[in-house]
Amino acid sequence: MLKVVGNRVLIKPKELEKKTQTGIIINYGEAEKRHEAATMEGTIIDIGPCCWEDYSDRQWCQVGDRVIFAQYAGKIVKDPEDDQKYFVINDIDVQVVIK
Repeated sequence: MLKVVGNRVLIKPKELEKKTQTGIIINYGEAEKRHEAATMEGTIIDIGPCCWEDYSDRQWCQVGDRVIFAQYAGKIVKDPEDDQKYFVINDIDVQVVIK
């Protein structure tokens, strides 16, 4: 399990999935893998203890919120327990909360 520290946010990226009309999932090619790495939308999984201290008197998003974040923000990390990929970004790079 990953736990972020400081002013960082852990985001599970939106899954990139292609399906045919009959529901068959198409395998990813290199272009799709690059697109997935540059995705800008995901769900907040964890929030560090110091998030938004310097910018506001309250948090503008919470765990479970879908968000859009800066395109080249942060770093991709892999959870050693389940091999799931996540983004670790700074709190200020969360740009939009999707309601």
